[in-house]
Amino acid sequence: MKIAPLFLFLFILIISSCNNEPPKTQPAVKVEDTAKFYPLKDFINEQVRYVDLRNFPIYKITVRDAKKDSVTISKDQFIALAGIFLNREASFTKEKASFKESVFNDQSTGSITFNYQSTNSKTEVQAIDVLLDEQTNIVKRIFIRSEYNRGDTTVREQCNWKANKSFQVNRTLTTKGGYASDERNYINWNDK
Repeated sequence: MKIAPLFLFLFILIISSCNNEPPKTQPAVKVEDTAKFYPLKDFINEQVRYVDLRNFPIYKITVRDAKKDSVTISKDQFIALAGIFLNREASFTKEKASFKESVFNDQSTGSITFNYQSTNSKTEVQAIDVLLDEQTNIVKRIFIRSEYNRGDTTVREQCNWKANKSFQVNRTLTTKGGYASDERNYINWNDK
């Protein structure tokens, strides 16, 4: 008698398991990017507004293959040249999963330095250094090192921003055929 309820229970269990629907798959959950890097875009935009709202004379000094030229530029030209920094920041942000952050206090310069180093040699931006004043935590300088190809030309670029004063965009261009050229651009609005 006790065997019949056991068979009945197993029979119901087998029947109910055959009628089960396959498990439903859960929709993919989008994972938010929570990596926090120094807000370079905000800093550059703030610096551009700082210059745009004032009547600084803006100078551009270019040295190309040892030939020097200097000219006064308009605010629109300044904004276009500063766009190089925003382009590098956009590239950095797009590829930020390839960067490793380190922070150190450089007592020789009185700076706290945030360093972002690419772990992938294929990224356009290779490294960024943000130097903050160790007393005020206000940006003193930004350095962006990039390397990229344009056609058959390799471009190595160093962008430096000195807060509230000036910036530089220096490039070395080389081709596989042996051509090489250096260009240094110094944009000054308040650096005496």
